[in-house]
Amino acid sequence: MRIRKAEPKDLPQMVQIESLCFPDDTAFPPGMFAYLIRYAVAIVACEPEDQILGFIIGYNSGNAGAVYTLDVHTGYRRRGIGKELLLSLEKRLAMMGARAIRLEASLEKPEAIELYRKAGYREREIVRNYYGRGCHAVRMWKILQPLSSLPGIDSA
Repeated sequence: MRIRKAEPKDLPQMVQIESLCFPDDTAFPPGMFAYLIRYAVAIVACEPEDQILGFIIGYNSGNAGAVYTLDVHTGYRRRGIGKELLLSLEKRLAMMGARAIRLEASLEKPEAIELYRKAGYREREIVRNYYGRGCHAVRMWKILQPLSSLPGIDSA
C-alpha cells in the first residue's frame, strides 16, 4: 500500500468510495471533491496500480486542523488503512502548524468512533443533526505531539 497526495485523476474512485461509505443525502458531491483535492490536504491510500483503497481530506487553519472525511472502501476495512491515512494527515497538518485536530463522527458508526479513540481522539460534544435530521455526530479532538516526537519527522 502506498500513501500519496490525491490528484484530480483520483476523483471518480473517490466519489465511488464516498457513495459506499455515506448515503446520498450526506455524501460529498463530485464538485466538492474536485475543489478539496485542489485546495485542501487530500491523501489517498492505493495499491501499486493506483486502485484507491481509501482517502482522507482535511485542512489547517492557524494552529488547529480538521478532518473533513475519512473513507475506506468497504472491501478493505479493518486492515489498518484508516489508521495510516489518519497518521499521514496528522503529520502533514502538524507540519503546517496544527497543534490540535478536530473531527466529527456519526454516532451511528461506533467502529469509526473506536478508530478515532485508539488514535488518541477524545469526545468533546454531541453535534445534533450534523448528518441531517435525527443523525447526530460526536465532535472529537486530539492534541498533537510536538513535530520532533512524531515518527518520521526530524526536528532539524
